[in-house]
Amino acid sequence: MTMAGHDRSGLRRVRVYGVLIALLGIMMFPFYAMFSSTFKPESEIFSAPATLVPSDPSVSAYLDVWTQTDVVLWVANSFVISLGTVVLTLLLAIPAAYSCARNDFVGKRTFLLAVLVVQMFAPVVLIVGLFDVITQFGLFNTYLAVIIPAAAFTLPFNIWMLYGYFKTVPVALEESARIDGANQLQVLTKIVLPLTKPALVASITYTFLYAWNRLLFVLTFLTDSGKYNIPRGVFSMVGALQTDWRMMLTVSVIGIIPLLILFAFLEQYIVAGMTAGAVKE
Repeated sequence: MTMAGHDRSGLRRVRVYGVLIALLGIMMFPFYAMFSSTFKPESEIFSAPATLVPSDPSVSAYLDVWTQTDVVLWVANSFVISLGTVVLTLLLAIPAAYSCARNDFVGKRTFLLAVLVVQMFAPVVLIVGLFDVITQFGLFNTYLAVIIPAAAFTLPFNIWMLYGYFKTVPVALEESARIDGANQLQVLTKIVLPLTKPALVASITYTFLYAWNRLLFVLTFLTDSGKYNIPRGVFSMVGALQTDWRMMLTVSVIGIIPLLILFAFLEQYIVAGMTAGAVKE
């Protein structure tokens, strides 16, 4: 390649990166505005013109949230609901996806399409029916009242993703393990699942985020304030006559921190899980 070609390629790369950085800045600006507002007095949050940098930064909002709200309990409840949803979802999605990937049975394609149809319904459309089911089974005001519906709405994505990944695992590996005396459970847990780790991590992350951000289910099925998660805790700060926006923003920032830590540790697996293992029939 000539020197002119190198120059054009370098200039094109600079332009592409410049556009990407600009788009990233636009997408991240609301998060920066939320974060910076937690260090401002409430009067400055609504000042005009708006200030990008707090004029007199203070951490008093974080101290007030710590002493005046149940933010620690809300975070703990969010973990209980999210981890419970992840466990229940994987317990159902892994056998279903593996069975479809390894067996040809009558109605298999119909089953997969029927599972996918569930993804098309918004939870709010089914909330009345879900409420009747939850109350009839005596689950109202329990963690399971939130975990079970959340798992139901994450199952389609997880079944289809794991189904595509399981089909990429060579059957010969499983047959070799069976020849060596491994049973079906050992084949699944010691051969198949380790080879599909990126898909499992992507599924876990998607399910965890979905359950972490649920407000509708908690708002409908939980009345005990001791079981509120982060979104419900933020919602409880909305008053009829007055709303403390600084406290709401501070709790929202605290609720984002565990998700950032999760992404920091699992980022490489998430990318691999989302870009590989395409579903094949």
